[in-house]
Amino acid sequence: MNHISFVLENEFNDYYKMFKQFCPPPLTVPKGTVLCTQGFTSDWMYYLIDGIAKVYITNHDGNERLIDFMKNHTIIGMDCIIPGSKSVVSISCVTDIHVLPFNWDILKTMISTNSQFAQDLILYYGKVLRQVSYISGTLGISNLVARLANFLLLFEDSPDFQNYNKIKITQDEIASAINISRAQVAKILSLFRKEEILETGNRFIIVKDIEALNRYSLSDRSL
Repeated sequence: MNHISFVLENEFNDYYKMFKQFCPPPLTVPKGTVLCTQGFTSDWMYYLIDGIAKVYITNHDGNERLIDFMKNHTIIGMDCIIPGSKSVVSISCVTDIHVLPFNWDILKTMISTNSQFAQDLILYYGKVLRQVSYISGTLGISNLVARLANFLLLFEDSPDFQNYNKIKITQDEIASAINISRAQVAKILSLFRKEEILETGNRFIIVKDIEALNRYSLSDRSL
């Protein structure tokens, strides 16, 4: 998928020591805490040391639309990089997490200190934009089977997939991410199980036939 992924992790592990040098002391943030709220201004961004955070938006009905999961050694809250700007997303802790907080002034200091970090930060921002653009494009696919297949392929570059063909996700999370009902997700996964494309378990999916999944991502076949 050319490094387009629904789960981001280990993007800045080479800069962990630098963040520890310039940022305030690390914080422990409990599961369920909202770090950033859609429509509000936040002066702080975070280096995620460990744990899992989810990035999402909330529509006018109060329903969440999941954008991605952030894991170890990533940066979250970057849509508030412009001082005083309002966040376009919300970010909450899926697990207890440890973070290093930083603001624009701290970020400027790190950029001026390390030019390679500045380059990698630009590449990271571009990677996130590619991922969001890709997901926005797949949401326009009216064929829900192809939409779900495209979404599952976003995990192809993740360590769990590379090592075990495994995707750690729930049906509710899939429904939230691709904007269809949980019942529709269950029906499509049932089709994929019947054709031995995947197996499902408690909060995970095992992909057995990646080629078949790729064919469905381009197919006009619907339920």
